[in-house]
Amino acid sequence: MSNHMEPQEKISARRTYTLLQQAFFKLLTEKPFEKITLKELCDTAMIPRSTFYRYFEDKYDLLGYCLQNFFENMDLDIDVIYLKNLDAMKDYLAKTLKVLDTAHAQFSRIYRLNRDGVFMDLLRSLLIQVLTDKLKQAENSGIHCRISTPVFTYLLADFYISVAKCYLDFDGEFSAEDFIEHVVLFANRNFFE
Repeated sequence: MSNHMEPQEKISARRTYTLLQQAFFKLLTEKPFEKITLKELCDTAMIPRSTFYRYFEDKYDLLGYCLQNFFENMDLDIDVIYLKNLDAMKDYLAKTLKVLDTAHAQFSRIYRLNRDGVFMDLLRSLLIQVLTDKLKQAENSGIHCRISTPVFTYLLADFYISVAKCYLDFDGEFSAEDFIEHVVLFANRNFFE
């Protein structure tokens, strides 16, 4: 009998994670992160507050989960992190821009509502943590960075956030392919003809 309950619990947990992510995304398109309350999150996701606390400590923890989930699905690998392989970087940027383009209006709205608030700083901090974890994995496989990890991850997080912000700010002025080429030229320090 316990074998039948485990899959049900997994289905229930996946459903709860999905409902909370969808509710969070919806609310972020309506108001700045700072103004989203736990009550609104739970009401929008149609789950009790006690269920929320079973999965997350607070909305910051939920944001961290959403970002971690995003990067796990994006295959952020060592070649991209170290900016060593421009083809891997192009592939990663293409995936990222495809996600942004899939829900362009929503991402633009989220960005515009949150660009001057705590949200962008939280994204940077969470991205730094993701990148730090990836660098630790790389070091365990024998790859070492000449730059200290805190400096490198801070600068790289700012780079990737700036790429997304720039793409959203220029809203349709460049095709995704042209934009990626510009970013790769920048990353390759190929600024002038």
